[in-house]
Amino acid sequence: MPDNYQRIEALAAVIRESRGANQELLLEWLKRALVEATELEFGTPQNISVTWNQRTGDVNVVTLKVVVNEVEESKEHLQITKRKARKFKSDAEEGDSVEVPVDFNNFSRSSVNVFRQQFHTLERSAEREQVYKEYSSRIGQLIPRCVVQQVYRNRVNVRVAGQIEAVIPPEERARGERFEHGDTVLPVLVEVQSPESSEPQLVLSRATPLLIKRLFEREAPEIDEGIAEIKAIAREAGVRTKIAVASNDIRVDAVGTFVGMKGMRVQSVMRELNSERIDIIPWTIDKKLLVTNALLPATVIRVEMRDRFNEDTGVNETVMVATVPDDEVGRAKGKGGHNVRLAGQLVGYRIEIEEKTLWEDRKQWDDMLIIDISELKCVNTKLAERLTRAGFDSATRLIEGVEKRILEVEGVGPVKLKTMMKEAKELVLQRQEFVKMEKEKSRILEAEKELTDSIIDEDKKEIEE
Repeated sequence: MPDNYQRIEALAAVIRESRGANQELLLEWLKRALVEATELEFGTPQNISVTWNQRTGDVNVVTLKVVVNEVEESKEHLQITKRKARKFKSDAEEGDSVEVPVDFNNFSRSSVNVFRQQFHTLERSAEREQVYKEYSSRIGQLIPRCVVQQVYRNRVNVRVAGQIEAVIPPEERARGERFEHGDTVLPVLVEVQSPESSEPQLVLSRATPLLIKRLFEREAPEIDEGIAEIKAIAREAGVRTKIAVASNDIRVDAVGTFVGMKGMRVQSVMRELNSERIDIIPWTIDKKLLVTNALLPATVIRVEMRDRFNEDTGVNETVMVATVPDDEVGRAKGKGGHNVRLAGQLVGYRIEIEEKTLWEDRKQWDDMLIIDISELKCVNTKLAERLTRAGFDSATRLIEGVEKRILEVEGVGPVKLKTMMKEAKELVLQRQEFVKMEKEKSRILEAEKELTDSIIDEDKKEIEE
């Protein structure tokens, strides 16, 4: 068999051997590739027909030529004389179309190479189209049977199911994870590149919080059954993860479901994550209680929500200030601040850690600013009781209150309200000035004490020397 024909026949054999592939699609690739090759060879493409005999497995490649009285110059690939046509169709007449086997001996090597390149391009394009259709609906799911092919500059190239190209980009790798050629890995699919892309089609992740959820779904059937669920996940991949879990059945302990008997479920997930630490806490809609649980193992004394101006973003934001014992500040923040940072991600607010002594000191001054409603000279005992029951138990709350509601209190009219407001504002200003002076005195005394202690320490050093 001539060399050119062997080359093309070998490619055509792909159709016979590709039992699992779409045979019609493969035939179409073959036809398109041959048409392009004939166009290069003859200047205009032949009218190619490709058929596949499913019974024998043979692939027949023919060109349709028009029967003419005399073949025009440079149209030998499109026309045929009646005498020659009757070798292929005994009753052929002028104007008929006759199927003539393609003579690959007439093809140059360059034309054959064009055919080969076009065929492979079409085959590759169809494969990527099939991958796109199959995997687009699987984004967010675990992708098994991934084998590492190459690690280059923190970019991990893998093969899925032995043939599909995929990649784990640097930003999707967990901190501290190391891969070598041949390693198996279990990631989550986060993106599918379009068939036209030249990059590996599947983008995988070992850093996404979804990996935690999918791994627990694999370990805990209660999740699929709707008995238990993960309400929130905060993760620093390779370091630590916090999940808040809930149960939809009062008879089932949510935390216990995820931990498993003797910790088997959570340990199985941690092994898959190379011993990444996982904190499992009970979910609650009470944000303050959720912060208390999320900052474990630190002891949280109290949680307060405050409005702050964030200089980095330029907007006001609500932060949660958690007060902890002085000796547990480091435990609450965690190494590198990851514990408090993850707790904030889990709750949805930025969390600040405050030492107990600082809170007590601040509380002392805040308490001094409070002026009880009974301290107003224009308010008698009975009126003070009625105002307190209505929620106006201090001068500050009276000032900030809605006038309409205050007027609803028995014994308060427009004139009385105006008098109370005036006196309350004067008292608040006086108290603020007093507290300010006391703070300054305290600051001076503290500075003097520090200076005295410093002098004493220096004296002791001189004596010792």
